[in-house]
Amino acid sequence: MSNVSKSSQNWNNVQTYGMAVTCLLLGIAAGYFLHAPVEARPNTMEAAVASNPPFAPASMQMPSAADLKRMADKQVAPLLEQLQKDPKDADLLAKIGSSYMAAQQFDSARQYYEQSVAVKPQADVMNQLAFVYVKLGDLDKGIETLNQALTVDPKNPGILYNLGFYEWKGKADPKAAIAAWNTLLKVDPKNPKRAEVEQMMAQAKKHLGIAPGTKTEKPAS
Repeated sequence: MSNVSKSSQNWNNVQTYGMAVTCLLLGIAAGYFLHAPVEARPNTMEAAVASNPPFAPASMQMPSAADLKRMADKQVAPLLEQLQKDPKDADLLAKIGSSYMAAQQFDSARQYYEQSVAVKPQADVMNQLAFVYVKLGDLDKGIETLNQALTVDPKNPGILYNLGFYEWKGKADPKAAIAAWNTLLKVDPKNPKRAEVEQMMAQAKKHLGIAPGTKTEKPAS
């Protein structure tokens, strides 16, 4: 086989593997926000990118951030063409946002999620937008967005879970966290994360006497 042929084959392998990783990430993003933020399971998306899945060739390097962006741009290209026909298609805007979020392109994801929510406020999309805000370092905006999402869907268990999580782990406000989780257990008593929520509530209750945002020697974890 010629060097050119080998190079072409290697590049095709990289492309194929890279797209497999992107599809894996998109699969994670598609269903993940129904329940828990990434912070609940540290570095979930980063771990998905950084670790070698079982099917990965031993000599194959994982895609870089630039590679992921190029793949995301390529994947959303046909969606952007569709968007030109109807720039106010809220579902399509959200789908583009999800593609960028899965590729960890959070600024681009924020842009399209915000456009989607502006056209049609949808609780699950707002839940994902809140996560993007948190990843971009704006925890307050993330919490604000979740509270806005609850005006759209007051009984959404995923939003209530995330709101409690951000209030507890992010703002160190056990009272607000417990309030959100109590509502979650009330509206969805058979939630699969019930045991986890009850455990976090028990931890949060130990800190009710401490002012929100106060740092302690014993982490509330």
